[in-house]
This record gives sequence, structure tokens and C-alpha cells, in this order.
Amino acid sequence: MKKELNAQEAREKALRYLEYRSHSEKELCDKLKRAGAKEEDIPTVMEFLREYGFVNDCRYAKHMAKDLKNIKKYGKHRIASELKFRGISSEYIEEALCELEDDEATELMPLVTRKIGSDFERKNIEKAIRYFVYRGYSYEDIKTCIDRLKENYTED
Repeated sequence: MKKELNAQEAREKALRYLEYRSHSEKELCDKLKRAGAKEEDIPTVMEFLREYGFVNDCRYAKHMAKDLKNIKKYGKHRIASELKFRGISSEYIEEALCELEDDEATELMPLVTRKIGSDFERKNIEKAIRYFVYRGYSYEDIKTCIDRLKENYTED
């Protein structure tokens, strides 16, 4: 049985969570509920965290979008769904996506080249398309990159 946390303990617990990494408001609220914080104390704790700048969903969305794009190599569709899953509002998601570079096809080309190489069998191409669609890239961009890769390969 978990111990029920009072307001001060819930605030300290939230600050401990934030020592390790940033969290969206929804993530932090969910963690506090699971830790045993009282339902009526959570809004007070969240207001304190917002007031002192420890939690800011807009800033969180922008940083998370950049990380997902640069580290995980996700496309905009996947980034948007990841942010939505973390409880970020659609307004902040849109703002974060606007700050990312627009030309996904240029960024996708080296990834497609690495994934396909010189194996243009139908099975391999379909597998690569599924892989990149899952990663959040548009079908048109993926197809364009594969076609360009085929052209470059046949020219050589």
C-alpha cells in the first residue's frame, strides 16, 4: 500500500522527478497520482512549478521535437504523435513543428540510402517504406527519395 503524500511531500516528489529530466504537465501529474499525491493537491503543486519555471509545456515541446528529430531521426508526423501522447496541447505541438526545418526529403535521403543501399528488390523497398512511414515521414517524400536513389544508382 502506497503512503498518501501531503502537499509538501508531493511538491518535493515533483522536484525530484524534475531533477532527472523535464516532464510535461500531464506526465508529472500522472506520476504524482501514482506516487500517492492527493487529487486536490496536484493543481497547487503544478501552479508552483509553473510559477517558478520548472514546468513549461511549450519549452518542453520545442526541446522534445528537436531531440526526436535529431537523435531518433523521426519525421514530423511521428514527432506530433509523441508530443500528443505526452499531453502537449495541439497549439504547442504546431509551434514546435514550425521551428523544425521544413525540408524532410533532404534529411531523409541519407537515411534511405543507408537503409536500402543498392538492393532495389520489391520486398526490400516495401520494408524500407514501412520503416520510414512508422518513423513519421510522408509516403511522397519516401517515394521521391527511393526514386532519386534508383536514378543515381542506374547512372553510375
